[in-house]
Amino acid sequence: MELDSFLSSPRWDILQIIAKKPSSPIEIAGEIKTTVSFVSQQLKLLEAAGLVKKERTGAVEKGKPRTIFSLSKEIAYIIPLSHEFSKKQTIDLSRENKIILKIWSIKDARVQRIIEKFFWAIDDSLEEINGIYICLKDIIPKAYILSEEKKLTQKINNILKKLGEPLEAEVISSIEKLSVIGAEFFVPIYDPSELFKNNILLKGGDNKDD
Repeated sequence: MELDSFLSSPRWDILQIIAKKPSSPIEIAGEIKTTVSFVSQQLKLLEAAGLVKKERTGAVEKGKPRTIFSLSKEIAYIIPLSHEFSKKQTIDLSRENKIILKIWSIKDARVQRIIEKFFWAIDDSLEEINGIYICLKDIIPKAYILSEEKKLTQKINNILKKLGEPLEAEVISSIEKLSVIGAEFFVPIYDPSELFKNNILLKGGDNKDD
């Protein structure tokens, strides 16, 4: 199934809501300012397409079990268009896939290439890393690596020397350090616990989606 027309508004709006947080039809209707019956119809279509799933919770609303909808899986709908290759394709997202897509969201192709090379060099240490945040404030980008693993600093320094790219990196133990710089300068390419959102954006940062 091609998702171009199927994911037009309001189904796309609904998916964006439950991607942030599993929600009930009542909550979704309140967000997009429409009726619960209309939202329920759209959710049935999304469920039939395999994009969302529902579950009953212990919470009760007006004597009935509460139904919550969430994403059934994480996917990317890719539409590459070039002289050599053009194709519409849906792919399941792995942890690494999501990181690469976030790197590709950086507008500067030169920085994309540098950060992607750096990421693949540290990928085998990802279990020791709690976050990777790319600062684009200066001409030379800087990667802030959130980790309690002290040995990681030496490894990253060795990687930077081997890569020979205009890139700086620093291992930090707390994300609070980044709030001094300003959220608008960062691309959080790996943030599994959403520390960047919770600790910076909610403290007055101005980071906006493109």
